[in-house]
Amino acid sequence: MITRGTTPYHSFVLPLSLDSISELYITYLQNDEVILDKSLSDDSVNLIEVESNLENASMEEILTEESEEKETKVTVHLTQEDTLKFTFYPAAEKNIAVIQIRVLTSDGEAYASNPIQERIFGVLKDGVISE
Repeated sequence: MITRGTTPYHSFVLPLSLDSISELYITYLQNDEVILDKSLSDDSVNLIEVESNLENASMEEILTEESEEKETKVTVHLTQEDTLKFTFYPAAEKNIAVIQIRVLTSDGEAYASNPIQERIFGVLKDGVISE
């Protein structure tokens, strides 16, 4: 969920070790228009390495050498200005943001996540809240 004028955190877990990621993009799209494009160089993007969740893995995945022992948790912190770039429309079908993550590994392999859909919500009093 993305509510305009708020500062949400979005977290994603990638099945890659932290040291294998050389570049990363998080793209937010609304109605076929790129609204936000975040990358590793943005201060709002944070990566941490976490242990793999092996409890949900099959025995074959656990025993194969191809299974990753580490995963990377990617967190992006959106600002009020970021979320206010999204438009809240009276027509519900337009109030969907599509998020996709693209990664380039240090081995030169490129990956893309499946598109993730988030609903956009409006606020009654628009604008940035300042102190």
